[in-house]
Amino acid sequence: MHKYLRIIIGLLGLSFVIVIHEFGHFIACKLFGIATPVFSIGFGPRLIGYKIGSTLFQIAAFPLGGYVAIATAQLDAQPYVVKAIILLAGIAINFLFAYLVFTFFRLRKINVREMMQQTAEHADKGVMGPIGIIALMSYSVSLSFNHFLLLLGGLSFSIGMFNLLPIPFLDGGQLALYTIEAITG
Repeated sequence: MHKYLRIIIGLLGLSFVIVIHEFGHFIACKLFGIATPVFSIGFGPRLIGYKIGSTLFQIAAFPLGGYVAIATAQLDAQPYVVKAIILLAGIAINFLFAYLVFTFFRLRKINVREMMQQTAEHADKGVMGPIGIIALMSYSVSLSFNHFLLLLGGLSFSIGMFNLLPIPFLDGGQLALYTIEAITG
């Protein structure tokens, strides 16, 4: 497979994991009647967009990531439990996807540890940013679809765990703020 095609597939894989995370928030908002004006794949200027109902679904210029714009006034007016469900929905869908991937391998009796050792040799031993993740995903595509799928599952789990951290711009940080607000009034 051509190097650039592998890079594009790696980029799409990373975007897919982030999109399903944001889809979790989107579905939870819809469940509780909270407006979501924008569902974006990527950041920056909109390249293309299509409005369905009250939500503009768009693809933006910089495809690393994505977001769901949530009507903050409506969210702030919700009880703590609803806020927590909405924030945890993205994380939950990441864990669910990872679980489904790992279950697929278990049911097919594929040796995941063995597969992780072709991939681990290529991985950087430290913390990876988006470019390192895309490079690793591109490499996994060159090995096999199973390697790519396994990496998607692991990445989904990692993104879920990372979003639990109580850092202000992550879901865990927002949940921590809402929890403090609920306790202190």
